[in-house]
Amino acid sequence: MTKTEDELVKDAHVLLHPIRFRIVELLIEKSLHINAISKAMSEERRLVSYHLLALEEAGFVASRYEISELPKSKGKAIRVYWVTDKVNTVISEIKKKL
Repeated sequence: MTKTEDELVKDAHVLLHPIRFRIVELLIEKSLHINAISKAMSEERRLVSYHLLALEEAGFVASRYEISELPKSKGKAIRVYWVTDKVNTVISEIKKKL
């Protein structure tokens, strides 16, 4: 394997984990905060947080703090997540290899 193939295998391993892939699918549709992701997936917030961190460290997800307009958390800083271009790049490379 070349270095790029090694990197692709590593990226695929991170991205194609079932929970992480579901998170990415949600975030492709729109940016969300952790509670919304957790609720949409019916998973514990702690588990979602763990997988978001792995996705962010691998460069598949980015985040920033925003002031919430939601009724329950209005005026509080919440962290919003979205997918990066790396998701499409890695998926395209995986498809080429199949």
